[in-house]
Amino acid sequence: MFTIDHLSKTYKNNVTAVSGFHIKIDRNQIVAIAGPNGSGKTSIINSILGIIKPSEGTILLDGLPNETAEFKQKLAYVPDDLLLPEALSAAEYIDFVSSMYHCTPKKRRKQLIELYDMEEALHEPIETYSHGMKKKTQLISAFMLDSEFVIMDEPFRGLDIEAVINTKKLMKRYAATRGSILLSTHDMLSAEELCDKIAILSKGVKMDEGKVGELKLKYNSDSLEEVFLKASMLSDRGAHFDQIIRNF
Repeated sequence: MFTIDHLSKTYKNNVTAVSGFHIKIDRNQIVAIAGPNGSGKTSIINSILGIIKPSEGTILLDGLPNETAEFKQKLAYVPDDLLLPEALSAAEYIDFVSSMYHCTPKKRRKQLIELYDMEEALHEPIETYSHGMKKKTQLISAFMLDSEFVIMDEPFRGLDIEAVINTKKLMKRYAATRGSILLSTHDMLSAEELCDKIAILSKGVKMDEGKVGELKLKYNSDSLEEVFLKASMLSDRGAHFDQIIRNF
């Protein structure tokens, strides 16, 4: 089980990015955090990863604090940014990640390389890759590990249609058989398709959380996109923007 309890982060300029955020993710669940830009999603992820130190709150995976090496060995991460050493090839980068996690997942690695159609480019420098190929390299590097928890930040950005479909299937299979996933996304359609529940953030505060069907019923909405607008209090802005578009 993964838990965040009363996580808050205030930066030196007295800007509060996250206030009292809490969530529980059981094994075999896919859970999304969604919110507009500036809602606190990045601060939450960076706190989990130990990139920033929260002002208060606890982060635990199977009872292990996120500061520990054991926590980090249980965690895999697919960032939104294409943070890759471009002088290396994908094969060299995958070898490096394997060594950091003390694992040799040769069969799983081979399967993922085939799944993402990366055989031909595997030994070419990453600097020659397209956006989608770099994202595929990150996905291979995360899912080849024996991790119990995967954080995925906008994982579909830049992928072709086949890769998006395969990634969604892979996420569902991983959650069903191996661990749990925290998905940070603006893609409400994918969140609705994949997630057991969703937490909606606005200005650093969790506005609501629940299963998709329950949230639709609560907000009298036909889609998760509409729920998102209402729960994050963007519906009034949306009505105003609709008027601008109608008059354009």
